[in-house]
Amino acid sequence: MANDSGFGKVRYFEDFLDDTLNTFATTENHDSGGTVTIKSEVAGGVLSIYSDGTNGDIQNAFGANNWTPSTMGTIVFESRVKLDTLSQGCFVGLSDDNASDEIPIDYDDGTLTTTATDAVGFVFDSGKSSSYWYMVGVKAGVDQGPTACAVPPVITVWQTLRVVVEKSGAATFYIDGKYQGTLATALTASTVLCWALAQKANGTAATLDSDYVFVEGARY
Repeated sequence: MANDSGFGKVRYFEDFLDDTLNTFATTENHDSGGTVTIKSEVAGGVLSIYSDGTNGDIQNAFGANNWTPSTMGTIVFESRVKLDTLSQGCFVGLSDDNASDEIPIDYDDGTLTTTATDAVGFVFDSGKSSSYWYMVGVKAGVDQGPTACAVPPVITVWQTLRVVVEKSGAATFYIDGKYQGTLATALTASTVLCWALAQKANGTAATLDSDYVFVEGARY
């Protein structure tokens, strides 16, 4: 193992290859008219979070609470995602809550609304006049950000979103491998986190797809 670059790392990778969602590893919530399913007919498998358009309906998927920056050091989260319409809101990142039927951080009408106590990630909402991905966090109930990226979501185009959380609780953001910015105090570093994908309907049928979810931290 001396030459294994992965020695001492804990890695989670979900490629959504099964015909149905693995409910042992993933918790999903959806309102009436929404679904969280696997598109197994898509090559490689895709997690599809869908809303029929009922305004305010929320659908989400969460992993297990396993990731703590203060003890595991640098935590890396990454997901390759695609939106089929810009008439929706969504969150892609890490959260302390894997049970609620909510978006950890929402940017509805240009105002941050947080249901998580600690979370970090990318948000988009069609209620905001500037159609960009935003870098956001919440630390012990206090909002951090939002800070606009120079990159908007593009309908039906895959984008790879990555968040790197340091032991201090600072977070650095990347889209398709390009640096977008840093939040110096994104969240409380001692919080146990899970990966989180969430979508909210804004009056139009909408889908947030994820090709895969990857999370990495150090063994301790």
